[in-house]
Amino acid sequence: MASLSKLLDYTLVNKTYNILADEQLTINNNPTYLKEDWDKSVFTTLKGNIRKHYGRRQNRKCAYCRLTINPDAYGNAIEHIMPRKHKPQWMFVQHNLTVACIGCNSSKGSDNTMISHENNYGHNANHCPSNSNEFKIFNPHFDKWSDHFEIQDKFFLVPKPNTKGPATYKFCNMHRYQIVLDYIDVLNSRKKSFKSITGRLRKEKRNYVKVELEKAKESILDFIENS
Repeated sequence: MASLSKLLDYTLVNKTYNILADEQLTINNNPTYLKEDWDKSVFTTLKGNIRKHYGRRQNRKCAYCRLTINPDAYGNAIEHIMPRKHKPQWMFVQHNLTVACIGCNSSKGSDNTMISHENNYGHNANHCPSNSNEFKIFNPHFDKWSDHFEIQDKFFLVPKPNTKGPATYKFCNMHRYQIVLDYIDVLNSRKKSFKSITGRLRKEKRNYVKVELEKAKESILDFIENS
């Protein structure tokens, strides 16, 4: 079986959704000036197509943490890499869109993810930067996941130093225990993983990470005892 790193790796370079002519007409006829404009019913079909497109090209995994998701489910949000709170006119710019899990989407919130202050960028859709360097966090339309993240001790996601990984990891709260459990399920090896988590706990110094690892350990122990 392929390593976990290979199973999780991906990029959206040259895989951006191509907006159809009638979809572009809908966008043109319904300008977006507020972040709430995203919820207009006129955009429902377009959003469904976007969610399905990126969900499949992300191999049914979150854009950031690579947690398994269902791209057809409403709960797995279309993620605005630069939040629509700051740039509502960018909300349908395709290289600003991905599909993310609830954990990453809610943790990331509405903080500015650009290198410069949001006011240094124009508000129109064509002002959204089309290169990696302007984004503070991982943007799969320009970046490859494995250039910014790696797997340690078989199951543990860590950011690579001097990349966008650390900023993305912090923005998305990516030490969540559910991520470890999902990775273990990908490799179908819960029983083998119990020892790995115990070893990781001994080495981990950060209390907030230890709390999440303890949750993962308890969940795996419960699985073992009831299987």
